[in-house]
Amino acid sequence: MVFCMDPGRPAGLRFRDHQRDVDGNRGNPGIGGRKPLILIADAHVSKARGNAPAFFRLLDALARYDDDLIFLGDIFDLWVALPRYENELHRRFVAWCRQQKKRRAIGFLEGNREFFLTVRHADAFSWCVSGPWHRDQYGNLFCHGDQINRLDLRYLSFRRLSKNRWSRLLLQSLPLGPALAEHLKRRLKHTNPAFRRRLPIDQIERFAEARFREGARTVFAGHFHQPYTYCNPGGAQMHALPAWMSTGCVSRYDPVERRIETLVPG
Repeated sequence: MVFCMDPGRPAGLRFRDHQRDVDGNRGNPGIGGRKPLILIADAHVSKARGNAPAFFRLLDALARYDDDLIFLGDIFDLWVALPRYENELHRRFVAWCRQQKKRRAIGFLEGNREFFLTVRHADAFSWCVSGPWHRDQYGNLFCHGDQINRLDLRYLSFRRLSKNRWSRLLLQSLPLGPALAEHLKRRLKHTNPAFRRRLPIDQIERFAEARFREGARTVFAGHFHQPYTYCNPGGAQMHALPAWMSTGCVSRYDPVERRIETLVPG
């Protein structure tokens, strides 16, 4: 990691040359006047992957600056937020977020690999949601993205079965619950392999237009592990963001310029 030459940008990261913006949408009065956002998607941190040290180095770099920070889900390869299921990586992350919340907004959306955070750790974040999205007062809508593709019926059924109060009570009561959680992790790899091989552009754009009609102006999603931007004729934007796990990249959104940039390890 290298230090960025611009003191207004996070140490240990640099900005990729290409940037995505929409001509004619700068200075939108309904968007401007707020802090930039750092968005992190699909880190899939785990001991087995060996990527935890790099992830926490990233957090150390971001801690030096005060941009608001949004975690778009699947930050851990598996996180069941119940006693007996969490490890030191989860606890370290929660402590970091709790500390950072004192000086900036920290948002968290549960991905398809996180369970029950809103029950156990909601107070560690400025906001934490398990539903399909979170929309702020400025027209920004954040989602993990796992419910965008309505054609992925196998995964959507699996999600309904695994993310509810009955599955939580079952995991809490079973003596072999942690082993069941590992089985759950293996199942996640096989719920939608065909759908993960291609970007469902039609479904992404259909989702975006539905949210735009409801009043959202800028939509951010993870889950798909590759970047994609859709802009409609009215100037509304949808950004699918790259996965940190495979790229080492996070994204920074400037709400005044309505520009999204990619931060990469130096």
